[in-house]
Formats: sequence, C-alpha cells, structure tokens
Amino acid sequence: MKLVNLQNSDKKGSGESKLKVIMGIGLFLLLCNQSSFGQSSRGFPGASSMRIEANSMKLFGGNVVNDPNKLNLSRKKTQIGSFYLCDDWKKADIYLVTDSSVIKGIETRIDLQRNELEVKYKGEVKVLPSFRIRSIVFNIDEDLFITECILKSSQKGFYKVLVDDENSLLCRYNTKIQPSNYNIQLDAGQKSSKIVKEQNYFIFKGADLIQLGKTKSKLKKQFNKRPKLYDFINQNKINPKNERSLVQFVDYLNNQKIQL
Repeated sequence: MKLVNLQNSDKKGSGESKLKVIMGIGLFLLLCNQSSFGQSSRGFPGASSMRIEANSMKLFGGNVVNDPNKLNLSRKKTQIGSFYLCDDWKKADIYLVTDSSVIKGIETRIDLQRNELEVKYKGEVKVLPSFRIRSIVFNIDEDLFITECILKSSQKGFYKVLVDDENSLLCRYNTKIQPSNYNIQLDAGQKSSKIVKEQNYFIFKGADLIQLGKTKSKLKKQFNKRPKLYDFINQNKINPKNERSLVQFVDYLNNQKIQL
C-alpha cells in the first residue's frame, strides 16, 4: 500500500488554483482594455482615418507631422478684375480683313489678354482674333479701334484712335497680374491677386509707329534733340500718362507740321 502525503498534494493543488486565478484575472483585464479601446475609437469619429492621414503626410514630408508650428494653411486663391477692356457687351461695327466685309451692330467685347474680340452670334459666343480684323467702331460712343493689320506692327492687339490726323495718337491697352502679397502670420496685405490695365501711347505717321515715353523725364529725353518740341513739353507740362495732355502735344505737332 502506497502512502500518500495529503499535505503536499493540497499545497500543489492550491498553487495551481492560484495560478489559474491570476491568469484569469489577467485575461479579463486584457479583454476589458481591448473593449474600452474599441469604444473610444468608435466614440471619436475618424480616429483611424486620422492615423492613416498622419502616416501619409509623413511619407510625403508634410509639415503637420514634422513641426505643427509651421502649419501651412491652404486658402482659396481669388482674383480681382478681368482681362476685358469693358466687361459689358457693346454693339459695334466690325470691319474684317477678308474681302473688307463688315458686320453691323453686333454685341462685342475686347479680350486684352488674348488679343481677341468676343462676339455674340445666334445665342453663342464666337471669337475673332485681332489679325482677322481691320477696325472696330462702337455704336454708342463711336470709339474707333484699329489692329496690327493696318499698322503693319508686330505688336498685336487693338489700338484706340485718340487723334486721327497726319500724326495720329493711339492707345494700346495691356494687362498684367499684380500677385497677392498677403502674409498669413501677420494677417496683412492683399489677399487676392489683381488684374491691372495699363496704357501705352503711340504716334502713328505713315508707316512709322513711335511709342512715347511713359514718364516725363523719358518723354523729354525722347525729344531732347528737337528744341521746339522739348520746350513745348516743358512749358505746357505735358504728362505722358494723361490722354488730354498727349492730345494737346499731338495737336501741336499737326498744327506746326513738325516732321518726326
């Protein structure tokens, strides 16, 4: 007959029971943590997507992950103004190069950026480039525009006729974009870029197209070897940025029959 040490057996059984209890508690706590994590993820919408976005930004070197203080906020770019000489449609007579054809009383507007004339025709907008047009006469204000086809000029576009004489005064309008200078950190400056219209003035005589200086000093220097013209510019304070002043100057050329 085998003798069984009951005391040792109880100790062994008791140790195994304690181990099972500890493992059970550990498993229970683990399950609770996982359940709690799942609830917190569901309770915060987009938590998983935020992790994905953060990883994506890290891959592409985004500033959000690298340095939150250098966060570059995107903002919608806007632009003030337009490239049209006049945004409104105006009726005009168009004299074409081909066969000297004339289109009477049609609604038009001039696109200065593309050097094109937009035309409303049967409910649609058609486009005529400047090289297909000889001249345009607007019906209401009777403004006359001619193109490079008449001037034989390499500078394409539409030239407004201010003086039509032996020496003619023309104005060609240009556009340029003045970029935004807005500073996000200081919240200062112009947020939108701006389209600016500029005037360039020319004297047209025969086959010659002479561009006039844009400042008083440049205009005087342009005619400093012609004492009569130089004195007239000085005495009458001719302003090359003012149409009336330039009309006065060109009228003087024509009245005095001065050859340039």
